[in-house]
Amino acid sequence: MNDENEPILIGQVEDIDQDTVENFEYEDVDYAIYHLSSGFFATQGNCVCEESILLSEGNIDNEEIECASCGKTFNIVSGDPISDPGSKSLRVYDITTDDKDLYLNL
Repeated sequence: MNDENEPILIGQVEDIDQDTVENFEYEDVDYAIYHLSSGFFATQGNCVCEESILLSEGNIDNEEIECASCGKTFNIVSGDPISDPGSKSLRVYDITTDDKDLYLNL
């Protein structure tokens, strides 16, 4: 991955509308980038379900993402499963911003 732990430029803040999720691919790995009213967040890009569908295909409701395939819901901020508490959590990543750019911290 990113051995130097340098922040990875995702794009500009204005590129991601509020209350949406976008897929971001870096070194053949997908990440889900969320813009919520409380800020920007990032999780692994694929659901933990067997179909491993992109979370960017899912539906956002407040701070929850619902997988478009299996219907499981997760807390975007913490990655914790909501609808199936026994399910595996999503990996979460830090997002940083400057005046105009978004960065993913791995």
